[in-house]
Amino acid sequence: MTIIGIAFAMAGAVFAALAAHMQHRAVHTTMRDADDGPTLRFRSFSRLLCQSGWLLGLLVMIVGGSLHAVALGVAPVIVVQPVGVLAVGATALFAARAGGPKLTGRGWLAVGAIAAGVAGFVGIAASNTTPTEVSGFAGLQAGKLVAVGVVGMSLLAMTTRGRARGLAFATAAATAYGLVSVLTRAVLQQVQHGGPLSALIVSVIAIVLALLLGAWLVQQAYASAPPHTVMACITVVDPIVAVAIGVGLLGEASSISGWVAVSGLLCALLAIGGVLALARFTEHRGENVPPHPVPDSTKQPAPEPVRIG
Repeated sequence: MTIIGIAFAMAGAVFAALAAHMQHRAVHTTMRDADDGPTLRFRSFSRLLCQSGWLLGLLVMIVGGSLHAVALGVAPVIVVQPVGVLAVGATALFAARAGGPKLTGRGWLAVGAIAAGVAGFVGIAASNTTPTEVSGFAGLQAGKLVAVGVVGMSLLAMTTRGRARGLAFATAAATAYGLVSVLTRAVLQQVQHGGPLSALIVSVIAIVLALLLGAWLVQQAYASAPPHTVMACITVVDPIVAVAIGVGLLGEASSISGWVAVSGLLCALLAIGGVLALARFTEHRGENVPPHPVPDSTKQPAPEPVRIG
């Protein structure tokens, strides 16, 4: 069953990469037509809902998420989660085939650091933590902390430009997605063991709101950063936030040793360093360029030469 889970996870990663590539192109096309500048505005987002490319990307993303969910159902999370990092490399390949710059050795080294860091972090977390019940109080506290993190990173994004802006928006989106993982487990526990119906409804509503907010922030990240940089940031930050909530609020690592904690921190720093290196690499390569450059309307056409005789 583990091999089947790995196969589903790999397929899900490829679908997620294709969705990121398609939606990234759609966002840039819409921003070019609307002359939005570095920010995707609400009126432009409404245009995205009418673009076949973006809608197809949304459908592909749903298929990828479903495949990843199936993988988690038949294989351990310690195996499935690191496979999702394949989406970073796959997104880079899709971008290269579409005419964008290709990753060189340094770019792939950054992708390898991300993969190694996420695999190590998830492996350490899965081997040294004990699942606990997600109480209503813990879920509420997690929601408050995540809200602060999302707002803080969004405000930071609004004060920056370029890759930094895209990374900040992607981090905000991944923070929201990290809360989704915790609340999803809370819903499953309530369904299996019973609980107040009001708590179940609140958790489901919070999941839907977090998913919608995360999707909006991801589109903002696409407006300022290459798709594989956004995907890399989400792949790294999402599990870190989920594990941090489990350790800090749910007490899932009450018996963890100091050396194990340091090892997990080093793996997280390795993955984060890979994301920053990948963003810096694409910045030097000048990757984040709209598919079709916007013509400068301020320039007047050159006068035709006057012929004599």
